[in-house]
Amino acid sequence: MKTLRNLTLKPIKVPLPGGKSLRLGPKQDGTVHDKATTHGAVVRMIEAGTIEILGGTSVGHGPATGQV
Repeated sequence: MKTLRNLTLKPIKVPLPGGKSLRLGPKQDGTVHDKATTHGAVVRMIEAGTIEILGGTSVGHGPATGQV
C-alpha cells in the first residue's frame, strides 16, 4: 500500500484504476494499492504537483539505498 497526500488547499478527487476514485480533503492523506500509483491520471497529478507519494520517490523509481 502507498500513501498519497493532497498538496492543495482544496478537496480533490483522484481517479483510480477500475473506475474507482479517492477523495482527499485539503492536505489529507489516503492509501491506495501499489499498482494505482502507475495509473495515468495519478502520474499526471503527481507531475503537476497536486499530490505526492509519501515515504518514497516518484513513480517508477526505487528508493535510494546509498549502495554502490
